[in-house]
Order: sequence, then structure tokens, then C-alpha cells
Amino acid sequence: MPLLDLTIPPAGKPVYYFRGREILVDGQGEAALQDVPVAPGSLRKCCLDTTIGCAGALLDAAAEAPSGLQFIPVPTYFFTHDDAQNARASRLKGYAAWLDATRFCPFCGTPLQLHGSEHALACPACGRMHYPRIEPCIITLITRGEELLLLRNARDTMGIYACLAGFVEMGESLEQALRREVREETALEVQDIRYAGSQAWPFPDQLMVGFYAEYKSGEIRIQESEVADARWFRRDALPPLPKPGSIAWRLINGRL
Repeated sequence: MPLLDLTIPPAGKPVYYFRGREILVDGQGEAALQDVPVAPGSLRKCCLDTTIGCAGALLDAAAEAPSGLQFIPVPTYFFTHDDAQNARASRLKGYAAWLDATRFCPFCGTPLQLHGSEHALACPACGRMHYPRIEPCIITLITRGEELLLLRNARDTMGIYACLAGFVEMGESLEQALRREVREETALEVQDIRYAGSQAWPFPDQLMVGFYAEYKSGEIRIQESEVADARWFRRDALPPLPKPGSIAWRLINGRL
């Protein structure tokens, strides 16, 4: 059985603990923790992925870090760990959140059960199978000669500029979604779209698919509900950027 729904964290197994957008780490910043004393009533959901031999646990928003441990933002953890470690944390956070949110069959309302051999939930009444949801997003760095188009999100409070990004809508290809998002957020047209790489981003269940694209035509007109500012920047005069480890940083710095 690849996935187990647990009532308590398994003894002697590495467990990744999450509180909202935070992850529990030790003094060395490591998150694969064993035998952590969890306060009674603070555990929302726990699951064991037998494929990788690790567990993921969701804690209530009021849960406090045990002595010697601390909660840090999940992106901060991602910025200081390698792809394999980040993929493991993303996987476990995603599975635990999915089990916590997906309890009843959306077709007939029957309580769901874990499938015996797949990472899936099965309905014992109507027989339908339900798999974890992954939401694909495009993220693209647009260039114009030596200039880069960077945007500041309307919800940003730190002055960070990053790449244009958005969710893929039903029926779209990734390239169609990219062109639409660029047109909606900046009124620009792009060409020469090239795939660069991807990154799991568990907030809560995104897959960021990265591209490079070249400016084709148009003048910047921002979608004010989504974008606070959008400008062309030269590489020798860049604004504050996302931290290393994010796919936006990798696109901007040519690391994909």
C-alpha cells in the first residue's frame, strides 16, 4: 500500500510537519524529524507515503514548535535545500493537505477510502477514483534584447520583482496560457516561446512550468488587479528579486 492515513505520526520514521505555509525544522534547518512530541489535539492530518518511507503531518494554526525546533516558511526551506529534498517536502505536504480536504465523493457524498495500491481515494458506493489535484501554472521570463520584463505582484509588500506567471485554464495548452497571461497582465505579445524547466510549488498544489519568451509587440499596460508594476530592466540594473532556489530566480539568472 503506497499511502497510509494515520491518526498519529509513525514512530521511528522521518516526518515532515507543516503549519499552514510553514515547515518545522531543527537547529540545522532539517525537516525530516523523528519522534517529535506533538501536542494533543494539534494534529489535523497525517499520512505515510510507503514509496519513500516518510510521513507528512498537518498541524493546526495554533500549534507551537516543541523545544529545540522552529517553524520557518516553506519557501525559506526550499531556498536552502536541493531539488530532491524539496520534492519530498512538496510531495508530503501535498498528500497530507489533499487527504485533509478530500473526504467525501463529490458525485455521491459517500466517505472515501484509500485505494489499496495507488495514491488515490476510492468511493465504495459508486466506484469512482479520485487522485490528488495538481494545478499547472506557467511562469515566463520575457526578454527584449538585453532587457528583461519583470513584474511586482499587486499583493507584494516587499518590493520584489519576478517573472510573469498564471494558472493554465481548462482547454488551454501551456503556450496558449502563456500568451493569454502575458496579454492580460501587460497587453504585450510574445514570440519564440521556449520551455526551460519546472518546479513543484505546494501552495497548495501547483506545478510551475517555466518558459523563456521574446517580446514581439505592444506597450505595457498593466492589469491593476494583479500587477502593481511592470518594467523593462537591464541585467546590470535589476530590482530586488526572488530568492535563490525559486524557479523565478533560476529563469532570471539563466540556471534552467
